[in-house]
Amino acid sequence: MDGTGLSDREQRALSAIEAELRGDRALDRMLRSGRRRRRAAWAGVWAAVTAALFVAASVTVSEALLWGCAAAWVLTVVTALPLAVERARQRRGRAGPRAEA
Repeated sequence: MDGTGLSDREQRALSAIEAELRGDRALDRMLRSGRRRRRAAWAGVWAAVTAALFVAASVTVSEALLWGCAAAWVLTVVTALPLAVERARQRRGRAGPRAEA
């Protein structure tokens, strides 16, 4: 391709393919679960880094390690919180609406 873009015929074909892919729920579910797994893996990595920095800061009483632990903790929470919220919403949806007393 010489960088001139897609022809009208190619653009219509691409639009048709994209429309079909958007309607594929199984593909959408698979792609979303892949993102969740990667995010969960990163949350685990950040949790391990946080724990290691906390232990190191406790043993050495180093201010730099303590600040590093605080920064890693923030990254852990930012990474894991959306997963926890999504999980809670899924559980609430499966349980069904509760009867009001």
